[in-house]
Amino acid sequence: MNIIVNKSDISVGKITIMETDFSRIGITLIENKYFAFEDICTHDGEPISEGNFTGNCIECPRHGAQFNVQTGEALCMPATENLKIYPLVEKADTLEIILEEV
Repeated sequence: MNIIVNKSDISVGKITIMETDFSRIGITLIENKYFAFEDICTHDGEPISEGNFTGNCIECPRHGAQFNVQTGEALCMPATENLKIYPLVEKADTLEIILEEV
């Protein structure tokens, strides 16, 4: 199962959340490129999309863990595990987020 999102729903400096039966996915636009990541802090299991988001970095609102939303890299403690990043297929007006592993 994949998710189709309209590009017009995604904007620079904002995170758009898509809910699936098993996960929340954050989608954003940085330097004309789209990125999708699991909206779950790897430190405490809670959504991180409510935290501060600047450039390519999001900060968990509870304990201050920071992540690069382009790569998923955990940038500081208390997080030690990276965010899950989802591959995207970009089409004319839509994005297809690939949820299943190939």
